[in-house]
Amino acid sequence: MTTAAIICEYNPFHNGHLYQVQKIKEELHADFIIGIMSGNFVQRGIPAFYDKFSRAKTALECGLDLIIELPVRYATSSAEYFASGAVYLLDSLNFIDFLVFGTEDNNLALLEQYATLFLEEPEDFKILLKNHLRSGLSYPAARQVAASNFLSSNDTKLLEKPNNILAIEYLKALKKYHSDIRPYGILRRDSGYHHYQIDSTISSATSIRAHMQENGFDSLVCHAVPPSTRTILETEYGKSFPVSLDDFSDMIFYRLMMEKEPEHYLDYHPEMMDRILRYLPESSSVEHLIALVKSKNFTYGRIARYLLHLLLNINNVSIEASPSYIKVLGFRKSSSFYFKELRCHSSLPVIQKTSHYRSILNAADQLLFEEDLHAASIYNYAVRKRYGILLPDDEKRPLLIV
Repeated sequence: MTTAAIICEYNPFHNGHLYQVQKIKEELHADFIIGIMSGNFVQRGIPAFYDKFSRAKTALECGLDLIIELPVRYATSSAEYFASGAVYLLDSLNFIDFLVFGTEDNNLALLEQYATLFLEEPEDFKILLKNHLRSGLSYPAARQVAASNFLSSNDTKLLEKPNNILAIEYLKALKKYHSDIRPYGILRRDSGYHHYQIDSTISSATSIRAHMQENGFDSLVCHAVPPSTRTILETEYGKSFPVSLDDFSDMIFYRLMMEKEPEHYLDYHPEMMDRILRYLPESSSVEHLIALVKSKNFTYGRIARYLLHLLLNINNVSIEASPSYIKVLGFRKSSSFYFKELRCHSSLPVIQKTSHYRSILNAADQLLFEEDLHAASIYNYAVRKRYGILLPDDEKRPLLIV
């Protein structure tokens, strides 16, 4: 039996994702594919375009066998913690053969070199990194310039591409945990993460979301996604989604005005907080606020993640801790044998029915699990406020079986 895993958001699941699943089956002959998927909030510091159960259903209908939710603390963190949390979950399953990820450059050996450099951080590298940070560069830019002193400057262009950056973090995490899981890169075929135009049958999730925000569901979107996604997008657009960061503006602004200890939340920086408070009075929405605060030092993602962590009450105390449970969102009925394998081999407790978590987890882990429940409640509230529909409560929602 060969088991492969994908760390994903599927926001939404598109033809490029389907291509990846097909390549896994063709090249690795995988019998079983697991997805570690972000829930209702994603790594860029924004809400998912539509809810996690709908996205999980699409993934299962398109070839994945099991979907596990990445806890919100890690799903909304920097690339390093996003990757570290997800890889730790996979390693704890104890039966994953391959971790598969997309890259913009088909050079796994070079990505491995970067992963080793960033994990080991030799003293000379740390000094250079600190100097570049002091000069005013953002962390990603400072790391790229520092790395050019150890590898060629042409090679460091790999670090400008978001999927390469995530791939390096996955490789770092595999090394960090001394995992036996083997990495496997697949060259992306879409137009790129930051491309905002749908221009082929394989387009990025970013371009699909941007297009739908402007034009709704149309023939261009129809040709960019598989039938399962198409059904959800066509029938639910304007009824239960899209969900945007601005749907949370009032809640975030209230938290900013009332919070007495803003330094307690993940991704806090004092200079960034000063800018946030300076521009808050003149901001009409969260997106407007981020546009005003954004600078060469503070990227959109860094600001958005901080505001989201403030909203969701995710503090900066325990991010170094590893995930402590496996939360299953759904699985394919035809793969029930492998689901039993998961329960047998996992070194972490497996939660199938959300309402049972109190009898499964210790007190400290219950608090982390309740972050996920809290995040889901806030997301559901925003959907209800905008569209007038009530999404099922996580504690009452049954396991998704396709």
